Amino acid sequence: MDIKSLKPASTFAKQFGIKIIVYGGPGTKKTPLTNTCPRPVLLACEPGLRSMSNSNVPTWLGYDAKTIDEFFKWFFNSTETKNFDTICIDSISQMAELYLDAALKGTSNSGKKVHGLAAYGEMSANTQEKLNGLYYTREKHTYLIAKETMTSDENGFRIKRPYFPGQELPVKIPHLYDEIIHIGIHNIPSIGQIHSLQCQPTIDITARDRTGLLDQYEEAHFGKLIQKCMS
Repeated sequence: MDIKSLKPASTFAKQFGIKIIVYGGPGTKKTPLTNTCPRPVLLACEPGLRSMSNSNVPTWLGYDAKTIDEFFKWFFNSTETKNFDTICIDSISQMAELYLDAALKGTSNSGKKVHGLAAYGEMSANTQEKLNGLYYTREKHTYLIAKETMTSDENGFRIKRPYFPGQELPVKIPHLYDEIIHIGIHNIPSIGQIHSLQCQPTIDITARDRTGLLDQYEEAHFGKLIQKCMS
């Protein structure tokens, strides 16, 4: 290489889009948020899309490991994906559980039944393979929906965080993502309780904003969030 090959870091930051995990409890409107994404395509891993009954978002049903793999093969290899700016997965938690189920039943790519830690290892490898691919995909935003779970810290405080099965994924997946955001009803100072996106951590909620451009609470609108992060 030579010095002419060097470019401002901001150039590469914008080329890769914004990668976001949004998590929350049932009924917090995680799935309908895909309607606000720039040119979205949705991989639905959970049954029951009643909250999308009036939506025209192009959707693929991935209710087992094979149909999930089929979606990603298309996404990573087809020129048709140029029609989409955002890939949405509902939910990444369920996707990982389906990979685990496939490992236990022998219906994964390996074709062998595995148990215990080996099954979790295969699930983790399959999930991370797809998410690493998304992480390095240029000119695409990523919206991962995750279920919510509670854990206790060393002081016994209960903390909300995204749910992933096993021991590896809860550490490795959040590390990849620029934004970890909680969706739900939040008590916003001087405003009161409102449905919103919490982008900064509090004592009881896990959140992160690597861009440094988001407020503590943002409107539950993915498109506006992207505009702000890319500014």
